Amino acid sequence: MITAPIQIWLGFFLIVSGISFGRMGPSFKRNQYTLFFVLLGTLCILLPKSNLYDQSSLNQLPEYYLMNIIDNFIPWFFTGFLGYYLVLVGAPTYWKIRYPQLISGWIIILSSLYLYVEYNSHFSVKEIFLAFSSFIGILISLLCFAILVRYIENSTPLDEPAPELTDEEKELVTRIISKNIGVDEG
Repeated sequence: MITAPIQIWLGFFLIVSGISFGRMGPSFKRNQYTLFFVLLGTLCILLPKSNLYDQSSLNQLPEYYLMNIIDNFIPWFFTGFLGYYLVLVGAPTYWKIRYPQLISGWIIILSSLYLYVEYNSHFSVKEIFLAFSSFIGILISLLCFAILVRYIENSTPLDEPAPELTDEEKELVTRIISKNIGVDEG
């Protein structure tokens, strides 16, 4: 009998297998079972909602916590993903802006932020402060990296220009190019 925890791990296995199948074969014709395996694995993960208790001690299994995390993750993540996709589609490409996609994308991103707060309301002020301070640390390190790269690029001396080709080198290059493109020397 396949229990809910086994079905969850089977779902992860099927997703990884499907992605692996998708990378097999020549680039112009990938394996045809990729989508089937990924969808089947996703269904295996999302469908079991009961039987996530250990029957002998009625303790919650680790898979129960995993399913709670997935249930709290999916709504805001996919909403945000859709918003980011629309913003990227609407972003200026070759000086053409698609305002409907851009504006609707930003509205969807803001709604995904609301969903994130709604589904993760158990965060304390301390956790938010720690996350914000980590974010500030990441920004400072990226800024230091950018300043360092700029300094190194500006302090490296430029190479001298290469000397002009001699007549013999010009003739050699001309012969090689003529031979490669099939032009007879005349």
